[in-house]
Amino acid sequence: MNSSYLLGGSFGVRESGGVHNLPTELLSYVFELVTHALSQDERNTLGLPFHPQTIRAPVWLSAVNRRWRHVALSTPSLWTSIFVSVDNIIDYSGDERNSSSFCGSKRLLDVESLAYFLLRSGNCTLDIFIDRRDPEWDFSDYLDGDDADDGRPSARHPFDAQITTHILDILGHHVYRWRSMTIFSDTWAPLHAALCCLSVPRVGQGSFSNSRRGASCLETLKLMQCDEYNIRNEHFGSGVLKEPITTPFAGLAGYPDGPSSHVLPARLRSISLCGVRVNWSDFTRFISGTWSGLSNGIENLELSYHHRDVRPDVTAFQRILEGCANLRSLILKHSGPQWVGRTPQGPSVPLPRLETLHLVFDSAEEAALTMSTLCCPGLKALTLEDGIEAEGSPNDASLLLIYCGTGALRTPPRPGNDSTYDSLSCLPHSESRSNVPLFPSVQALTLEYVSASCSIPYALLLAGLPNLRRLALRHVPKYAFGSLLPQPVFCD
Repeated sequence: MNSSYLLGGSFGVRESGGVHNLPTELLSYVFELVTHALSQDERNTLGLPFHPQTIRAPVWLSAVNRRWRHVALSTPSLWTSIFVSVDNIIDYSGDERNSSSFCGSKRLLDVESLAYFLLRSGNCTLDIFIDRRDPEWDFSDYLDGDDADDGRPSARHPFDAQITTHILDILGHHVYRWRSMTIFSDTWAPLHAALCCLSVPRVGQGSFSNSRRGASCLETLKLMQCDEYNIRNEHFGSGVLKEPITTPFAGLAGYPDGPSSHVLPARLRSISLCGVRVNWSDFTRFISGTWSGLSNGIENLELSYHHRDVRPDVTAFQRILEGCANLRSLILKHSGPQWVGRTPQGPSVPLPRLETLHLVFDSAEEAALTMSTLCCPGLKALTLEDGIEAEGSPNDASLLLIYCGTGALRTPPRPGNDSTYDSLSCLPHSESRSNVPLFPSVQALTLEYVSASCSIPYALLLAGLPNLRRLALRHVPKYAFGSLLPQPVFCD
């Protein structure tokens, strides 16, 4: 429902029929639909609990007439979407004529709108979206506090770390009401400041504070650094910014029986860390089953855009997965474990409830090794995507496709000295098809920018998915479609 359509022509007009005759309960429900209703497609596209463009809907609705204002102010659920962006930043420029004024400019947070929503939402749970992205920000000037090699001063983002800390100081007093927390940022320094607030609660008036319950209503936590180039090239600034955050998200815990009792958010179901560096051992303990209080545990996990040098080692990665025994969705985009020596380590982690897996890789060999750490026979949707830069040459993903189809972590022997396979009939049966498929329940497969040396790896993959119903091939070589044709009988 479009709020502008609902409100069109209503300002200053006294109507005696239509929506104005609705009972208060129905009118309140209509207001909620205008403010919060999102289709499933919109939720999947935005990845947010609400649409930022509807954040002002309660304000508009309350300005129509006296009755609508009463209904809007009497409905706390209308005011539960907290949205802070660069539009909430006030830039006070210095007065050149007054030498006593501060030089340059000073940016402050406009807290009036934030205070209105926090007050009018009552005791309802809050969906919070802190959007630090600036449409006019030039990523080429981004140095996050470091001067350029040519002596140029670093560019200052209008939404700096101090403002981020100020916002979380205010919201921290309502931490027990948080339902979702989403932070998008162009640069790393404000995300680092946010992580510090969420990980190391500070004591004192006006600072981020814990309640006895902690973030007991928190269901979704998403932190994203949006500068893909820098985060993939390990640009985390210098000094303290370069150090990983220890005890990540410990500030969300509650202490119901004093300092000795440590309870994590029991409703937390979804965690997404994109371009965010933490101490992975401590993060493992955060989501591990050894930390009681997670109830059913994490069901949706996303780790994206981590340079190889800042990824968890294989042991830490496996322990993260072990702490998510009820995981249903896993997204790994340019992330995953560090593979030193590129050999499998230990048994795979059982994930019996995993249904969706999206893997974006920059090394097909490492992607195959990462897949070998997972045991997910109930997987229903598999997406493999080569994340190589557009101007670069594509990976040869033969090893990854063969592993997903056969479970073999090595390339089958090729006939003679030929660099490609001529046909499936030349492969031994034991090499071309495993007795038990790795992914017997997969019904939807998507391959995007995935290239192999010939059609044989594609055919092996499809042969290992007996229940496949939907297939999407995007930007793949033409010979990949040959794998859909009938193949010769395997020989022993």
